[in-house]
Amino acid sequence: MAIIKPNNNTLSSITALPASITTGKILQVVSGSYSGSTTTTSTSYVDTTAGTFSITPSATSSKILVDFGASPHVNTSANGNQNIRCFLTIYRDINGGGYSNIGSANGIATERCGDNITGSTQDGTSRLVVMDSPSTTSQVNYKMYFKTGGGELYWNLQTQQHTVTLMEISG
Repeated sequence: MAIIKPNNNTLSSITALPASITTGKILQVVSGSYSGSTTTTSTSYVDTTAGTFSITPSATSSKILVDFGASPHVNTSANGNQNIRCFLTIYRDINGGGYSNIGSANGIATERCGDNITGSTQDGTSRLVVMDSPSTTSQVNYKMYFKTGGGELYWNLQTQQHTVTLMEISG
């Protein structure tokens, strides 16, 4: 396959995108961490107690990149040595108006949180990243929620330290 040369230039001579292509710029970054733990048997979303992280966008057209570290765990012996799926999502609150799920109804599902080893605790570590368009210049609060696919699910059982990053990107 031939390489297409924009405006008949060599690829190495291209130093910038054309002015007609808009690119987002990072306007602000808020970062933090959490290390709490909790457990659930709920098949409906519950707060992970990872904490609340807030950002105040500078423009209504801004997007917010939400990035949470995550550690779901399963004590397989407490769950009859079965594989348990866990589901993660992000909830958002704008200026105290109440929390709502900004992920899909099923959130992000891990492949499994347990592995049929009797008496074992299976650790899982992942990142949950969502791009949000809150359309506000009021304070926006984010929390991570989780639910189980059946059985008992632990959140951050080993109380690992996880990072959370919120980035405002120009729209």
